[in-house]
Amino acid sequence: MRRVAIFLSLLCGFAVSACATEPALPAAIRARIDALRRQPLGAIAVGDGTHGDSTLAARVARFYVLRSDAPLWQMPQRLRALNAALDGMADDGLVANDYGADRLAQDALWLQHAAPEAVQARADLDVRATAAYLLALHQLHSGVVDVGALYPGWKPAPTQADAIDELQRDAQEVVEDRIALVFAAARPASPVYAALRAAMRELREQAAAGSWLPPLPPGPTLKPGMRDARVALLRQRLQHAGELPAETSPDADWYDEALAQAVRSYQARHQLQADGAVGATTLAMLNLPVAARIEKLRINLERARWFLHDLPPRYVLIDIANYRLSYVDSGNPPWNASVQVGRSERPTPVLRSQITRITLDPSWVVPPTILRQDLLPRLRRDPAYLARSRLRAFDAAGRVVDTATINWAHPPGDLTLRQDPGPDGALGVVAFRFPNTHQVYLHDTPHQALFASTPRAFSSGCVRVEHALDLARLLLNEPAQWNAEALRAAADAGVTRSVPLDSPVLLQMIYWTIRVQQDGRVDLVADVYHRDGALLETLTHALTQQRRAFGAD
Repeated sequence: MRRVAIFLSLLCGFAVSACATEPALPAAIRARIDALRRQPLGAIAVGDGTHGDSTLAARVARFYVLRSDAPLWQMPQRLRALNAALDGMADDGLVANDYGADRLAQDALWLQHAAPEAVQARADLDVRATAAYLLALHQLHSGVVDVGALYPGWKPAPTQADAIDELQRDAQEVVEDRIALVFAAARPASPVYAALRAAMRELREQAAAGSWLPPLPPGPTLKPGMRDARVALLRQRLQHAGELPAETSPDADWYDEALAQAVRSYQARHQLQADGAVGATTLAMLNLPVAARIEKLRINLERARWFLHDLPPRYVLIDIANYRLSYVDSGNPPWNASVQVGRSERPTPVLRSQITRITLDPSWVVPPTILRQDLLPRLRRDPAYLARSRLRAFDAAGRVVDTATINWAHPPGDLTLRQDPGPDGALGVVAFRFPNTHQVYLHDTPHQALFASTPRAFSSGCVRVEHALDLARLLLNEPAQWNAEALRAAADAGVTRSVPLDSPVLLQMIYWTIRVQQDGRVDLVADVYHRDGALLETLTHALTQQRRAFGAD
């Protein structure tokens, strides 16, 4: 909340202009806003539509209402400060000219010699600059692409950008050096976002300097003990990535154990199979060009603007492509655990919900998709599988159905299968309950050996948690009643028990293809669900249309 207040106080600083207002200019600004409503620029969506008209024209109009239509951008130095802030968005993966920056630079030059009576031109300039300013702030905060359109299960919290409607008319005096502070306050206040911006800046510098290393040539898989001319290039790559010291090996072409260990470390960081062999997948990651890496960061900076705002002191984060769960509690070091997620054909959904209770020794109701696509074909081949798996059948009224009477080729449409509790059950010994429309669970698993694998996309969409009872203990946060021994005893008691949390805990299941290490390094990880390309296309299309609307094309 304190950050929201800072953002609003800084933004409020633009509600009164320091320059003199020509009497005709407010009327010209009103006319220009009316014209903006009928143009592509004014029709750009800003917000999720929950606060009335959320087009850019409506936002600009409300902003000027707070100013009694007084102009804001009639001083060249103010336009230059705005342009500098737009230029700084390059580290956010955004391009200044997507907000009409080149034209604003020309406007700043024109203002130095513009006649006071050039009222229409001045009004046009002011409204365009305000549109660029408001749109840039919104997109820095909430992203260019509407996350709700991509992921219906994502329910974003109210955004700071919507609070512009609450700006007070008696706001502070405009000072040019406050513009950069307002832009900074709009960004997610997260070390992760700061690390992504720093990585983007470094990659852009490397691209400009042409300092990226040449790719490793294709060939047989490189393995420890081999001698190959490509090994020397591999050493350079890993030195560049910080996995090997800079000193040269006495035998650069020899794939020794030190190099193998560096390869395994690199693979683990990028969520690849850490076997020390440089096959096609590892080679593709090593050879990814700097331009492609920049695009990957652009995509994930956009995702970060969706996911990293409005986080409470206590929450659970599922990082799908990194196969990782983090529990955060009031600034303490996060508690992390490995997870197994959905296969590519049944992906774990992106969603935002609340964990409200846990279930010890849970039964499992088979979701319709698994029943239809997995169990029914198996039961047609082997009806005895039902009993071996401790599955029972129920009708719509909850009555047990004699499975010997069921024709598995054409089962009743209202049939439900439920697995009795037990440590070998699909949900293991504990499940974490949260409302969602995807019918997915967060739970323990009997398939513990799979946590040693990389990647870990094995489930039908649910998320399986390693050390799940430890997560239950942390969420319950009642050491006197629910310590590790008490939870284990309850889970082994053979009685299903539901335990509510004292207060719901935010759960976010997010998808991005980066990982920020503790030392601030940013690594790319495999796009397990192949979503990066579609998001890049959507993002590029939206910004191209936006650039044209600003007249920058």
